[in-house]
Parts: sequence; C-alpha cells; structure tokens
Amino acid sequence: MDVEQILEAIPELSDLELAVLLGLVAKHPCLVYGDRNIMGALASELALIVSDIFKLTYVVLEEADYVSVDTFTDAILDDQSANLNESDLDSDSDAVGALRSRIQNVSFRGSRGHIEQTLDTRMVVNVIIAKDFNQACHDVQIQMMELIRRRRIFSKTTVHPAPKTFLFLPIISTDQKHIRLNHHLTDRLFLSHSHTLDDGFPNVEELENDVAGHRSDLSKTSSDRLHISSEVLDDLRRLGQQTTITPEVRRHLQDLVVFLRLERGVDGGITPYSNVCFVSLAKYLAPLHGIDFVTPSLIELAAKKIFPHRLVIARPDRERSTQFGSNGEAIKDYVNTLSPERVIDMVIAKVPGPI
Repeated sequence: MDVEQILEAIPELSDLELAVLLGLVAKHPCLVYGDRNIMGALASELALIVSDIFKLTYVVLEEADYVSVDTFTDAILDDQSANLNESDLDSDSDAVGALRSRIQNVSFRGSRGHIEQTLDTRMVVNVIIAKDFNQACHDVQIQMMELIRRRRIFSKTTVHPAPKTFLFLPIISTDQKHIRLNHHLTDRLFLSHSHTLDDGFPNVEELENDVAGHRSDLSKTSSDRLHISSEVLDDLRRLGQQTTITPEVRRHLQDLVVFLRLERGVDGGITPYSNVCFVSLAKYLAPLHGIDFVTPSLIELAAKKIFPHRLVIARPDRERSTQFGSNGEAIKDYVNTLSPERVIDMVIAKVPGPI
C-alpha cells in the first residue's frame, strides 16, 4: 500500500496501532501502560500488530529475562538474522563501520590440532516488547538505553547491531507507576499511552475468532489486512519533517512548556530532550490528520502523550507554595489530588491558544 492509501486507513487504526506507527515513524521507543490483569493480552496485541501490519520480527520479554545483562542480551537477538545485509542496518549506527571490517570466520591453529570458531553475527530483533521493564535491574536498563542511542548492543564475544527499523515497547502495569524507570531512559521514551480493557484487543480477538472458526482461508484473510512497509514509514517520516509550524503556534508550544515547568505541583521532568520530542510528535501527527501544518489542537494532543511519563509530581515538602508559608496539611491534600494527566489538563486550560 502507498502513503495515500495508508493515510485513508488511519481513522480505522486502533490506538495501539497508531502508537506503534508513530514510534516507528519517529524512530523512538514508546511506553504503554495497562492494568495488571490485561498485561498478557496487551503484549499479544502489540506482537500481532508488529508481525501482521508491519511484518517485523519481535520478542516478548518477561521479568526472568532481566536477571542479568547476558540473559537480556541473549533474549533480544534474532536467531534468523545470522546472514545479515549491510542495507538492513541504520546508516547512523556505529555498528555499520565495524561490520564492514568484520571477519566472518576466525581460525585458530595450534600445535595440537585445528580449531575453528565462527563469529556470532546475529542482529537484534526489530521490536522489543518488554513487560514490567521497570522491574529490570539498573544494568539492564542502562544496556537498553545504550541500544536505543547507539543502535548496537555488546555481548561477551562481539557487537550485535540493531536493524534499520527498530522499536522498543516497554509495558508497565498501572499499579506500578510509582516504580519509575531510570530517569535517563524515561527521558528517551518518545511518548506514553494508557490502554484499558474497554479499548479492546481487536487483533487478538480476530485471531481467536479465526482459530475458533477453524478457517481454512487464513492466508487470504491475512493478505487482505493492512500492511505498512518500511518505504511507507520513510514517506510518512519525510512528510512529518516537512510539516510547517507558524511562529504563533510555536509560541503556544513554548508557553505550554514554560507553564508546565512553573506549575506548582511539578518537581521536574520537563527536559530539553522532551521539548525536541514535543515538536517532533506534533509534526508527525499533522500528515496523519491530512494536513501539512501544525495546529494548536495537535500541540495539545502531543503534550498529553509526551509529558505524562516524564512529569515528576512534587512531594508536599517540595511544593512551591511552601516557600510562602502555605499550610502543610492543605498542601498535602492538594498534592494528593494531582496526577501528571491532571496537571497537563490544568496547564492546557490556563494557557490561551493563538488567535
């Protein structure tokens, strides 16, 4: 399917399909929240989206895969990618130069015989779906951040590159939001999305119906589904980068950032990198809405996806009005009512849009 057909099909995509699409277009990881009782279905839905719509390889990680860096590294490697092509790698990856000079087979000859060792040339899978990744140890989270930044990961014997199309999708239970990821890794997450049971799992339900009905024409129904190729992703990325932002709309964006930083219940999280992501998401949303310019409503929509996982709600003793003698109990009651989503809504309501 070409870009025009994809844009026409955008209204039919589910929220999770849109989140994955935006992550792949932006080349940045996305965080997904869900209730504890739907974690398995949520991971299955994402896996079906990745494999059926985008035709990408994936792995679903459990807590047992975060025991050590070695366990984590081995879990995310694709056993089918030993015969890789250089065109499959991101041109910005540090691994490209290393792979050009790679020796495929290293032979060691000793006096007592001949020993031949083959270099491990496996690549990282296209998409990593990591359940409860906030439970991972610090070293594993740092290794993941290095993979996001450098597009390669080290093992004991070699360097494994990430493919050109790569996405990290951590899934965190809503009852464990207080267990935060490493703050550097949190800042690297492009956007966050909350999925509930009421939102449904259309791909999982469709698969279950197919299995229950014992369909014999599964290949036909699969071919009729939406398929988004890497070329379409490149075209959507180009359209987003060409999107126009007027000075008035850009000022509205910066006003939201400033007001979020100064909001009395906020104790951090509005970083320079989050501003870059804020602008990028607003621009990538425009072509999905059939326009080539950013509107104030797209800015506000982007704010609700960029900042919730980044915002740090202040403790009562760090709330700004304590500097002016506010009552401690009143501050505590006020802070307890705050959430990142509520703070963002409050700021959007008080910041006037461009006329």
